[in-house]
Amino acid sequence: MLKRDTIIRWLFVSVFAALTCQAVAQTLDDVVVAVRGDDAVAHVSFIGAVRLVQQSTVAPTRLIQFQIELLAPDEASQTQRTSESRRVEATGAAPGFTLVLDAPQTPNVRMRQMTMQISEETPVRAHQGANARTIDIVFVGRGRSLPVLPQLDAAKDAALALPTGQANAPVVTGDTDKRAQELMASAREALSKGSYAAAIAQFNQLLLLPPNPETQDAQELIGLAWERSGDLARAKMEYELYLKLFNVGEGAQRVAQRLASMGALPEKPTAPRGGAVPAPGPGPGVKYTGNIAQYYFGGKSRTQSLVNLVSGIDQATLSKTTESALVTNIDLGARYATDASDIRAVLRGTGSANLSTKSQNPSILNAAYVDYRQKDNGLAVRLGRQSPINGGLLGLFDGVSLSYPVRPGIRVNLMGGVPANPLVTAPAEVMLAGMVEADAITPNLGGDMYIIEQTTEGIVNRRAIGTEVHYANERGSMYGLLDYDELFRAVNAVSLQGSLQGGGQTTYTVLLDSRKAPSLEATNALISTGAVSLKTLLQMMTLEEVLTTAKATSAQARQILFSASRPVSEKWQATGDIRYSDIGALPAVGNFAATPATGGQQGFSLQFTGTNLYSKRDINNFNLTVMTTPFFHGIQLAYNNLTGFADNKVTMEPSLRLYMQRDALGSSMTRVTPGLRGSYNFSKRLSLTSEAMIEHSTIQGLTNNATSNSVFFYIGLRYELF
Repeated sequence: MLKRDTIIRWLFVSVFAALTCQAVAQTLDDVVVAVRGDDAVAHVSFIGAVRLVQQSTVAPTRLIQFQIELLAPDEASQTQRTSESRRVEATGAAPGFTLVLDAPQTPNVRMRQMTMQISEETPVRAHQGANARTIDIVFVGRGRSLPVLPQLDAAKDAALALPTGQANAPVVTGDTDKRAQELMASAREALSKGSYAAAIAQFNQLLLLPPNPETQDAQELIGLAWERSGDLARAKMEYELYLKLFNVGEGAQRVAQRLASMGALPEKPTAPRGGAVPAPGPGPGVKYTGNIAQYYFGGKSRTQSLVNLVSGIDQATLSKTTESALVTNIDLGARYATDASDIRAVLRGTGSANLSTKSQNPSILNAAYVDYRQKDNGLAVRLGRQSPINGGLLGLFDGVSLSYPVRPGIRVNLMGGVPANPLVTAPAEVMLAGMVEADAITPNLGGDMYIIEQTTEGIVNRRAIGTEVHYANERGSMYGLLDYDELFRAVNAVSLQGSLQGGGQTTYTVLLDSRKAPSLEATNALISTGAVSLKTLLQMMTLEEVLTTAKATSAQARQILFSASRPVSEKWQATGDIRYSDIGALPAVGNFAATPATGGQQGFSLQFTGTNLYSKRDINNFNLTVMTTPFFHGIQLAYNNLTGFADNKVTMEPSLRLYMQRDALGSSMTRVTPGLRGSYNFSKRLSLTSEAMIEHSTIQGLTNNATSNSVFFYIGLRYELF
């Protein structure tokens, strides 16, 4: 019988051979569980910017649904056809859970439902994470169950909170004292909030000052900050330095006790941004994760557009093309952890087999990389197909990335390789990028600056500089992005997204976004000219003419959104949003149909979500959306339901949409779309999912009346390998 290691190696090799290199980024990136104060937190990261719209309940639950929205209008993940899942085993803090991110569905192709099944009833709160690509799911009160580093008792905490007055160093008065007091106050505040990187940065600045009344406490507290962050080696070094400088008094006794207790503690990885301490990871040895799924798609295929900003209504309908396709998803991971390093391998991809020559379903390799991290100095190296390190409009690429902390809270990231998700394929493409990232410019403010250059056959295709800024505290978060292309001498994207927690658990969200869609690249000129390379095109046109042609291929896409969401009772959540969007004309590209300019679109949406209305596991969404454009007026009523049976072994998701539209010429259209999605868990590892949708459309115009019916369906199996 084959050993598991042999099976895994065979799977990796087989899938690499089976999948082609055409790539489209998938939506869900990673899930990391950490501890923040008394709570456990699942940091859910995505490939692109997302907005948390609503969670279905604030009461303790085992089944919860989150509605999210993809914010980047040219997200490649709009082409995603199947759902994604991540299963996380229970730790000392968080319960075990499974996250399932649905493929695009109603009410908008950029709106997604993310369902979480939890192993035990737990109160859950979700909010935007430290940046626009992260959503934090908080398991309230679960951090207390984690055996983390020992905390000081109340008396010792009080001793640390007040000046000891026992510093042996000479006292320096004047500006030094004032600056030291300011740094100490700021560092203590960051430490109390769990923002360890910020606290360490402040303590370091204080300790660089001439000796002063705060020096002794700062030397003890920087050790405590390193210890609570999980870096025991740095904590030990700072504690030992303390005992060399201040070897008598209560402080010396406390530090000696903490050094003694650390001798029996397991080492933990350094805390990530936001002050959370990672939950226990795998011990020494190899740990495997992953699943494989296969789906059959039939009926009429769904239409796709290059960019869908938003009105709140999915105007796309089923196409006239009949499809018959077999789609296979692979998601594999392996991790080898030692006391000194952490090595992880990831493989995610989709392979399609067309059973009908009319359908076009390219194979997709989403991620295939090996990641190496050193625990002592924070060095990280990743090789393979990967998403960029943190922010920027860098895109998926095949290559290598390196991250190194040059000092606490500041990292230098370098990336290089071949773009793996080009809108237009060009020969000999190369991408190089560099980024300087600061976790804590202040205790709550961080950001990065990056520069990127892409070339094809040595000709510059894209050259941009950009910056991201993020601010977060207990009340909310703010994220900003600016990307300027020096080659085109134009702003490629500017975005501002904010989330504020108000009274009564109300969440306010604002979004201002303007960008080129698709992103500016010189190779976009190949779309309309038909040339095979920039080198060939530059033999017929000047560089300025090429850039002008490329600009004409990118539309300006703008959107403004204001949203508010709050629980109106334990079982009911309400969300309302007002939005404006405007998209220029877009050409036909690949599988995407050409679309005319939309003009200014104004939309209003109101959604009510009721949980456990008739059982212990039901979620009900009622949605009303109204949209006005220069060309038509539309209104949609939608209902979606999710009900779990037999301890969530079976789930059923019926839905119904009624869409009515009248255009400026007097024609009207009515579309009724009932649907049913279901899943059945044969076991903890094997599950079946299926969906069927019927679309009935009626058009009444001045010269023609028409009625049509279309059917779309899929059925598939998913198997959790570990």
